[in-house]
Amino acid sequence: MTGTQIVLVQYRGNGPALTDLLAGHVQLGFDTMPSSIEYIRAGKVHALGVSTLTRSQALPDVPTISEFVPSYESSGWFGSLRPRTHR
Repeated sequence: MTGTQIVLVQYRGNGPALTDLLAGHVQLGFDTMPSSIEYIRAGKVHALGVSTLTRSQALPDVPTISEFVPSYESSGWFGSLRPRTHR
């Protein structure tokens, strides 16, 4: 939506991605709030925005991305999964 080019680095979970972000190996990350909120509150990472349409009550000073990228919205989907069993 902004024309920004980003190189996708795939990780096996939030832990390794946050580790590389904190170490400066990557410049940007998209993460869930539960795994990053304490790093944000401690000032170890800077939250650029939340992807929901309204600001988060947990981080009211962090703008929504739609405040600077009009019409942007994204929210997470979480499900419980298991391997398929053969019948």
